[in-house]
Amino acid sequence: MRQFVYSPYLYINLPPQMAAPTFMGSLLDRVRSLIGLPGGDFPEGVKALTLAFATGECGKERWDDLSAQQMVDAHLKKLQRAKIDYVISTGGADGAFTCSSEQGMEKFIAHYESPQLLGFDFDIEAGQSEEVITQLVQQIHGATQRHPHLRMSFTLATASSTEPDRPTLNADGATVMKAIGLVGLKNHFINLMVMNFGEATPDNCVVDGDRCAMAASAMAVARNFAKEYGVPLQQIELTPMIGVNDLKENVFTLSDAQQLTRYVHDNGLGGLHFWSLNRDGMCPPGSEVVSPSCHSLPGLSNLAFTHAFAAPVR
Repeated sequence: MRQFVYSPYLYINLPPQMAAPTFMGSLLDRVRSLIGLPGGDFPEGVKALTLAFATGECGKERWDDLSAQQMVDAHLKKLQRAKIDYVISTGGADGAFTCSSEQGMEKFIAHYESPQLLGFDFDIEAGQSEEVITQLVQQIHGATQRHPHLRMSFTLATASSTEPDRPTLNADGATVMKAIGLVGLKNHFINLMVMNFGEATPDNCVVDGDRCAMAASAMAVARNFAKEYGVPLQQIELTPMIGVNDLKENVFTLSDAQQLTRYVHDNGLGGLHFWSLNRDGMCPPGSEVVSPSCHSLPGLSNLAFTHAFAAPVR
């Protein structure tokens, strides 16, 4: 079922006071500014974006202070006219997406339907109850039957997962996998967040000196998750966080991007993304070490990670 997608995350909810000047204005203006081209064309190899995050109940979801219709009118219509493909991502670290009815799911899908819509991503990490998660997975299952052309994925946080025979997911992720089995959902992708592993210890990551080897750790997560849950690599996607992660021991370098990209393609994984396009540039003086609008690594050109991840599919 491999439908490989490379789609960097674009966090459209970034508050203006936290954004670099390149992120002001409409979504399409942001993309144009990022890639430095007046027409909004993507660099070669970049075919799509994952837009984050819709939260709330399906059909009534919001994008922070924007309703779904306001988001579409202000941003998405311009993206559609530019023929840029996209995945709609829900939930995230700071919000939850729920869905309790078929009617709500259909209204949710209809908000974003266009020839450029690839599908939906459900980022579940907000501590939802098992009942709420199972209900959401049931509605996704129904949607896949009514809309078989849409690509559905679940983005899950990993736990202490780089050593064999240890759990690869945190509690939320394990609950999602249980619900998928209970509902009998097929033809979906599991997107593993391979970032923020924690302190550089063998319990948390593959250790290289005083740091986590980020690409090697991500590969170990994929292998161990596939073994633990019996999910083929073709249904597994990976999402690292570029540059400096939340701990100084976790730094995802350009070399890590090149290694991980080779692994994904050599082993036939289902997708590759990164957090985030907003961060794919050097930080101006005085920026926080972990910034939402830059990666905190010196000496790299703008979009260096975007190009590195895209290289093998040129």
